[in-house]
Amino acid sequence: MKQTIRLVQEALKARGLYSGAIDGIAGPMTDAALSELPELPAEWPRTRKIIGCVQILCGEQGIDVGPVDGYLGPRTRYGLECLVALKETGSLPSPWRDQPIPSPANPNGWPTQSEDDLTGYFGPVAEQLVRVQLPYPHRLAWDKRKVVDSFVCHPKVEASLQRVLQQVFDTYGMTEIRALGLDLWGGCFAKRQKRGGSTWSTHAWGIAIDYDPERNQLNWGRHQAQLARPEYEPWWACWENEGWVSLGRSRNFDWMHVQAARLP
Repeated sequence: MKQTIRLVQEALKARGLYSGAIDGIAGPMTDAALSELPELPAEWPRTRKIIGCVQILCGEQGIDVGPVDGYLGPRTRYGLECLVALKETGSLPSPWRDQPIPSPANPNGWPTQSEDDLTGYFGPVAEQLVRVQLPYPHRLAWDKRKVVDSFVCHPKVEASLQRVLQQVFDTYGMTEIRALGLDLWGGCFAKRQKRGGSTWSTHAWGIAIDYDPERNQLNWGRHQAQLARPEYEPWWACWENEGWVSLGRSRNFDWMHVQAARLP
């Protein structure tokens, strides 16, 4: 909320309505400035006026968030993310729904993500596993002091996985890999069901990998996830050229997750 209040305070100061500190703390001076905006009913409480001001700012930037009603719904939340991006980068995010769908390449013939197809191609969960040697060292995402040079996966994805990570290493080099967190390993094989679901996760076959889970959390979209940033485009190209699928790029959630299975 502090970030939102700072945005509002900056906008009010630019209008000559606010002369206090840009501190993210809504006090009497912020209240007085908000009361000067004719679009905001006087009887609204402070929080509603702050959100209403955000909606006004979105409208001025051509971001459609609907009517100025002072409620933080999905459209207004998206608009707020756009305003934050504008402040931090100087430009609004590109319209991601207009971007091309990731490459349909599937040179390894990965099956679709249904339990029947996965079992038909990879066999029963947790029964066929090998240890893949990594082209560059990985740090454990939950304990960055620990480094691994291999992890367990399904034998049918081993060679492809090595090709992908070798291409990542050739593309970025170790220094940039560390800087971007492309070595922060969040797990591969785990005999478990999908989080929030009742069917087997692709992790149960050892055909899915999580990277940098702290900065790419399950429910985060592209305006929060680190792996959605432009500098990671070559990373995703390395995976997609081998037919691996990013849930983030395909469905805009779980950006940490990449799998050797096609979405239905």
